[in-house]
Amino acid sequence: MAKSIVIYTSKRGSTKQYAEWIAEDLGGEALPLSDAYGIDLHGYDCIIYGGWIRGSGIVDFDKFAKMLDDELMSRLIVFGVGFADETAENYAQVWGYSLGKIDPKNNHRVLLYILGGRYDPSAVTGLDKFLMKTMRAVLLSGSTIEAKAQANMMKARIDNGCDLVRRENIDSLIKDAMKIIHTK
Repeated sequence: MAKSIVIYTSKRGSTKQYAEWIAEDLGGEALPLSDAYGIDLHGYDCIIYGGWIRGSGIVDFDKFAKMLDDELMSRLIVFGVGFADETAENYAQVWGYSLGKIDPKNNHRVLLYILGGRYDPSAVTGLDKFLMKTMRAVLLSGSTIEAKAQANMMKARIDNGCDLVRRENIDSLIKDAMKIIHTK
């Protein structure tokens, strides 16, 4: 059985970069979701899916999830890439919009990681540009001091862009993947 596979959806490169780093560290392979259909995932000890976060959900996770059964879920790690800080609230929202739809009680103990991404406001067009403008307006309506501080940080990232991609962001994910690989 092969060690690991990383399947990903990436729009501007951050998720692809993480997928490649993860595959390199685990001695596995990284494939875009579009190239993964038809692959027998049962041949892998550890299956990792990564996608960028839009509206608190991991893009294309629903499509990827159709490839899974109970056995594969026990080998799964998921990561989402965005530019919001990893707060408990953010984590819960991403979980609910993605994994929570297929395993609401986390019976399979799937691990979720939220990794820092890149955002370049000049590269955003169409629907994404509209969504970012809407998100910016909603963020500024926060009512508590903590919410306002978080909103101001997000507003600055939306207005100015950011680059939060760091190789060390995957360290914990790699350790957990190695545990899955060594128990198979």
